[in-house]
Amino acid sequence: MAKMDKASGEGSFEENLRQLESLVEQMESPELPLETIVEKYELGMKLVTACSEKLKAAEKRITLLTKKKDGSIQESELDEIGEETPKSMHGKKSGRGASDLLI
Repeated sequence: MAKMDKASGEGSFEENLRQLESLVEQMESPELPLETIVEKYELGMKLVTACSEKLKAAEKRITLLTKKKDGSIQESELDEIGEETPKSMHGKKSGRGASDLLI
């Protein structure tokens, strides 16, 4: 149980996810007292927050590959999560269609 006391979200994404999965398994036990379940829930919410923050940070680092009309591949950076702004598009008003994205 010392591992669960350390559930602050400071570990890697994978470690946090394993701890979260372990907490869920423990919480499914019908023998746990309500107070223990609530404590585990609080720890779980901290881990969920930490995992979400780590995912957002990773998404910001992801490079988006787009296909230009001539068929070549252009590397672009993700300025904000879900918002595509290729380097060549800065200052232009025209948008990029979904068909230009490589998925």
